[in-house]
Amino acid sequence: MILTVDLGNTAIHLGFYQGDTLVKTWATSSDLRKEKSEYLTLFKRYISDEGIDPTQVQGGILSSVVPPLTNVIKEVFEKLFDIRIQVVGRRLKTGLAIHIDKPDELGADLVASAVGAKDKFGFPLLIIDLGTANKISIIDQTGAFIGAVFTSGLRVSIDALIVKTAQLPHVSLERPTHVIGRNTIDAMNSGATYGTASMLTGLIGKIEQELGYQTKHILLGGNAPFVRELLADNVIYAPDLQHWGLKLIYDKNFGERSL
Repeated sequence: MILTVDLGNTAIHLGFYQGDTLVKTWATSSDLRKEKSEYLTLFKRYISDEGIDPTQVQGGILSSVVPPLTNVIKEVFEKLFDIRIQVVGRRLKTGLAIHIDKPDELGADLVASAVGAKDKFGFPLLIIDLGTANKISIIDQTGAFIGAVFTSGLRVSIDALIVKTAQLPHVSLERPTHVIGRNTIDAMNSGATYGTASMLTGLIGKIEQELGYQTKHILLGGNAPFVRELLADNVIYAPDLQHWGLKLIYDKNFGERSL
């Protein structure tokens, strides 16, 4: 098996591949306050509960947008599985042409999802990743990554309202049945969900107008389920896309695809 790890600001997502089949996925919160020993205990319990034989994990790859946690998580899995965890960065071949002002600034998560999306869906593409931030990656007609659009994520937007406004309550993120909120909580959730969906629809149109051609639209990310049904039918939901991209990068550098 090959382990894929997506280390984000809000969550750590794990994937286990048997050949090209994703056989297990799991997620837990990412927390800078946790010690390495706590993560080790947490993941050891998970693989035990899932009946994963550590000796069957032959390699691993990690994408991270949380530098202080990168080595912590890398070392935890290297200890658990007695393997070397590869980290997505300049050292690894991805096959992705990056045509932006500062290619080194492109997050490893966006690289992985772009690699996976190109393989599964072709191009041109808009890859909409709804997590801590809302991120739209633009892949042009040549298959190159040419830019992105970032906005605050759904949860971040609600939390900012709560922090900056004296009378707004803490709320759980969910999609109301009506756009017009008849109470404070529904009004906040409506703005986060319906507002995000409308913003995405508008941005997709603006991006395609600027490109001068239509694209395929791919949706993923932890907050995607809140707006998935509010977007057009041509938006393809691919929740495990990042894992597939990581697996492809691993194979390109260390597996059969690298030969």
